Amino acid sequence: MSSNLSKQELKQILDFSLIIAQLAGTKLIRYQKKLKLLKVSAKEAQGVVSQADVETEQFIIKKIKKEFKDHIILGEESSFKDLSTAADYKNFTSQADFCWIIDPLDGTTNFLTGLDYFGVCLGLYYKGEVILGVVHRPQTSDTYFAVKGGGAWKMTNGRKKRISGPTVKKLSDSVLATGFSSEKGVLIEEEFRIFREMMHSCRGIRRMGSAALDMCLLAEGSFNGFWERGLAPWDIAAAGCICQEAGILLSDWEGAPFSPFISTIMGSEAKVLKEFRQILLGR
Repeated sequence: MSSNLSKQELKQILDFSLIIAQLAGTKLIRYQKKLKLLKVSAKEAQGVVSQADVETEQFIIKKIKKEFKDHIILGEESSFKDLSTAADYKNFTSQADFCWIIDPLDGTTNFLTGLDYFGVCLGLYYKGEVILGVVHRPQTSDTYFAVKGGGAWKMTNGRKKRISGPTVKKLSDSVLATGFSSEKGVLIEEEFRIFREMMHSCRGIRRMGSAALDMCLLAEGSFNGFWERGLAPWDIAAAGCICQEAGILLSDWEGAPFSPFISTIMGSEAKVLKEFRQILLGR
């Protein structure tokens, strides 16, 4: 449990988060049923944004502000134009004890093509650490969630179970997940170098299109490792909390501890990490 917050306070915030994530997911399902009517635009070096992203984020922000008047909010659609560096994000989140870090629709491209691999992400950053994470996958009714010190959980249609990450101890036996930062304006050659070496070193690689859900599947043991670069805080804050509570070791590629502001991220089981990191760094 995080200092200065009681178990009851954390439970109340978690209950609120679960409700809001599911309500936002219901909105997204309705939007996905009328894809041809949605307005879609491009964000420079960030892929696409749809009317569903924007309006769902506005819905989440309105609910948070009504419930927690002294909390601030870092949201993908409302913040990406003004904030772009780790220093920007840290400065913003330092303005209040509580800062929600939210992504109303992680996996927009999947969403717009009718795929079900997308999610709603709500993370709560409190005095320098993420203390709560909720990632909801609307089309399957799966919700992954964690509160710092309380373990990681998966809930489907009201039934929940504790999740505890993969048991694979070798990279050669691992199935990995990743995404390509070239979509965010980074040269692709190094991405392919890493992908090629990983492919020859593991059992398989999946590129699914939602970093948050990839990390949640890592937390429940469906994947054995995850890496990516160029992600923003709203991509990894909630899922990072869930992974850590599931026992996943998260860091940047150089080994610095996880925070929502790192520019590279990797996660796996302890015995896999050394070989994993050597490939990522080209050593």
